[in-house]
Formats: sequence, structure tokens, C-alpha cells
Amino acid sequence: MESQDGSSDMLSDSYFVPPPLEVATMRQQIPPMMTEISELRSRLKELEGRFSRYRSATSPLRRVPPEILGEIFHIAMGPAAINFGTKGDLTAILLVCKKWRDAAYLTGKLWGCISLRLPRTRQMSYEKLSNWMGRSKGTTPDRCHCDEMGVCELATSLLVEFLVGGRPIHRLEILSLPPRCFQELMDRVKAQVDGHDLAKASWNQLQELKLDFEAFEDIAPKNFETGGEDVSQSVFRHIPPLSSLTLSLPRDRSEVAWTHHIHLPPTALQTLTTFHLNCRWDGPQIFVFLQHCQSLQTLYLGLEHAYWTWNPENVNVPSLSGDPGCIILPNLRTLTISVSDTVQTALKLGKHLRVPSLLDLHVKQWAKTTDYSGICTALVALSPIWVQRTKLMRSLTLQDTTGFEYSKLSAKELTDILSRFGDAAHFATSFSFNAKDFLELQTLDDAVRLLPSLEHLEITHIKADFDLESFFQYIECRRLVQSNDEGQADRLKTLTLSGHPDLDHGQVNQLAQAYRESSYPKLLKESFGIVVNFLPRGSPVYT
Repeated sequence: MESQDGSSDMLSDSYFVPPPLEVATMRQQIPPMMTEISELRSRLKELEGRFSRYRSATSPLRRVPPEILGEIFHIAMGPAAINFGTKGDLTAILLVCKKWRDAAYLTGKLWGCISLRLPRTRQMSYEKLSNWMGRSKGTTPDRCHCDEMGVCELATSLLVEFLVGGRPIHRLEILSLPPRCFQELMDRVKAQVDGHDLAKASWNQLQELKLDFEAFEDIAPKNFETGGEDVSQSVFRHIPPLSSLTLSLPRDRSEVAWTHHIHLPPTALQTLTTFHLNCRWDGPQIFVFLQHCQSLQTLYLGLEHAYWTWNPENVNVPSLSGDPGCIILPNLRTLTISVSDTVQTALKLGKHLRVPSLLDLHVKQWAKTTDYSGICTALVALSPIWVQRTKLMRSLTLQDTTGFEYSKLSAKELTDILSRFGDAAHFATSFSFNAKDFLELQTLDDAVRLLPSLEHLEITHIKADFDLESFFQYIECRRLVQSNDEGQADRLKTLTLSGHPDLDHGQVNQLAQAYRESSYPKLLKESFGIVVNFLPRGSPVYT
């Protein structure tokens, strides 16, 4: 606002001392200025408030349906189970506004995943737990965790009542589990519904179950059976039909082949589409289970440190001792195997398991000693499992979980492995290898293109000294090497490279600098249409 007194403005904008008359004039003008400023500030505050309300009322966010808001809340909360003692994030969502609270109450998935830490949850009432799960809208709550149990604390009246008459549960996870406590829980559930329809109990409406026995000290296999071959005495006898089962059995250090069967009800196994099994016993338990799993689509076998000495003739599994001498899983599409320290277990698994429709194979290496035979030998031993498959393989993943230097693959071993999976469209590995040696081996006169159907190549856990230039040269030479499939053009479209998670800051910078200085990523994209995704440690580098 321009002043009506130009001389006063000139004096006030300089360092000259104004004369007394000008000082008096200025002082007279200050109070009305302050009044005008106050009025303008009040007016501005009113306009800003109105502007904020109008903008909020016309915001697209206000028109987001509550179902979408609920999905956003569910993603923000994450997949972890909610603990009654740490439910502050969900409470904060409820307190934002009525619309957010209504959207949260409408989203059953927010309330279907709860962690009950027994016995510390004793003070929780069944009504409180039932009300919480009731907000899941009676659909399919994700899961209920029960962990940190004391001796026989699992069979609390709260949990028994919840499993008998509570809301339907989609997935139940019971962790740190002694077998005798699980058996007591099952006996109490059965007794609670005795004389009623067990099929209507929450327990029998389960779709997914996880039982983890591993957190306790070693337990002999006999603790899981009290009646020999009598399935009615099995600790697992009350397990209902399921679509997914995760079973982690404890290690057995008895060093004696356990030929007795650990019974899971065939009705529970016949409906399985996903089976995650950790069993390190010297016995045929894996095959005892798998003989009933004809509907399986996804299978994980944890065989770390397993050493099988049992003979098929002594285990009473007709599929193994008779014709055809193996178990066939006709619908299995995804197979993950954690191989042990010895190739003997891999040989026996390869002899007695067939997967004709396999699409995705994931093999993990667990090794403790430097005389381990290696992932290459293990794959040869396991190869009968999938060698007669009727479908093209979609992906092959080789994972090194040891991190030891002696688990490094030689160029010849890597070549031998890849030559066995010519139809794989996606190959990923975390094994380290010498890229320069591998390049030289693939540029020999008689070399053929490995993995001719490959579309996505993924190398993870690379170290700071990995020879990026040699590896990029190998990608380039794939276009020049003769294919073993009648001259078919190379299909590779995507290359993903990621650094080892244990790299320090200097090593990450070293790896990133080597990538930036290379001209190959741009060349591969412009000349061959191959996109290179480079993540030195979780964050992409753009060139």
C-alpha cells in the first residue's frame, strides 16, 4: 500500500534522523495501521479457513469409496499379525475421522490377523476376542498367531472356546509348539464339541495351518505317535481338510532310522494345494505324507542336514517298494528344495519322486563343510524328479544360503547346470562365479547358446569385484553364439543385477561406479532391446 506522505517514506527508508514534526506525524499513523493490519489478518484467516474447507469438500480423495480406503489401510498396516498390546497404528486410523473409522470397520481383512501371545493373553476375555474377529465380517480372516507358550499353556480356555465357537478363521499359526501341548489342545477342542457337530467348529473351517515345532529342544519322533501305526492315536489326528499346511518338525539327533509312520489324516492331505514341510528325520515321513497329496500345486521340502539311510523295503509305503517305485504328483507346478550336506538324500528323493508338470524349480544350498559335493552334484541327483516333465519350465532359481567362498560355482559347473534346463524362461541365482572365465567358456568354437528360451536373467548377491564388463560381453555374445534349437533367435529381454546385502558403503559405490562407467547397458538396450536393471543394494542406478 502506497503512503500518502512520500517524504515520510523517504525518511523511513534511509538512515537520516527525521525532524520532530515528521516523527509526530509517523507516530500518529501507527495505531490506524495496526488496526488495519489486525483486520486484514482476521480477514485472511477467515479466507484461508474457507479455502481449506472448499478445497477439502471438492478433493477427489473425498470421493474415494470406503472399500478403496479400507484396501489402502490394509496395505499400510502390512501382513504382520496385530498384537493386542501393539495395536496403536490401527487405533490411529480409527481416530482420524468418522469416514476413516467406518471404512476400517468395513474392511474385514484389517481385523482378521491377530497375534495371541500365550500365556500373557490370559486376561483377555473371549467376548473381546470375538468382537475383534467379528469385525472381519465373517469372511476369511487372514490368520491367528499363537506363540511364546509355556508348558501346556496352549490349551487355555480362551483359545479352546475360540477354536470351537468363535468366528471362522482362514489361517492359524501356532509357533514354538511342544507336541504334547498341541495334542492336549486338540483333545480339549474335541471334548468341547463332544456331542455336537465338529464340522461346524471354527477349527474345522480352517483353510491354512502352520505348526512350528522347531523352537524347542530336539524331540524324538516317537513323541508324535503314541499308537504305532494306529492313525487314531496320532497327535495330528484332528487336523481338518486344508488347502495349505506348513509343518516344521524338530531335528532328531538319535542317529537311528525312524521307519514308523507319523500319521497326518489323509483327508487333510488330499485337499492340499500348498505344502511347506521341514523334516530332517532319517525316515520316509516325507513320502508317507506325499502319497496322499495328489492335488498339490506348490511344495517346499526343507531337507537341511537330513541324512537318509532307510530302505524302501522297510518302510511300508507301497508306492516306494512296489510298482512304479515312486510317488507321482501330477498337478505340482512349483517345487522348492533345500538340499542337505550330503548328496545321498538328494539321490533318494530323485529316485522316489516324480513331478511331470513342473513349471518353477527353486533349489537352495545349505552346506556346512568344505567337502560338500556342491549344488551341481545335487541337481544331477535330483534331476529324475523333473526330467520327464510334459511342460516347458517357466523358471529356475539357484540360491546359495551359505555365503561361504567355497560354495562359488566354477564356469564349467554353471555351464553344466544351465545346459540341463534349456527351456527355462527365467533364471535367477545368488551363487558367485567368475564372469571372465564363464565368458571365455561360452566363446569357444563349439559353444552353443545356453538357455535359448531365456527371457529374464537375474544375478543377485554380486560382490564389489564382480566383473561387470565380462558379464555384459557374455550377454552380447549370446546373439552371436549358435543356438542348439535350430537357429532360434535369442529371446533375452531383461537383465537384473543386484549387489550383496552385506556390501559396505565403499563397496556399493565401487560396484555402482563400475556400472556407470560401462557403455554396455546403453548398447544392450539400443542394439538388442535388453533392459538392464541394476540395484547395487536395493536402489536402482539410472544412466
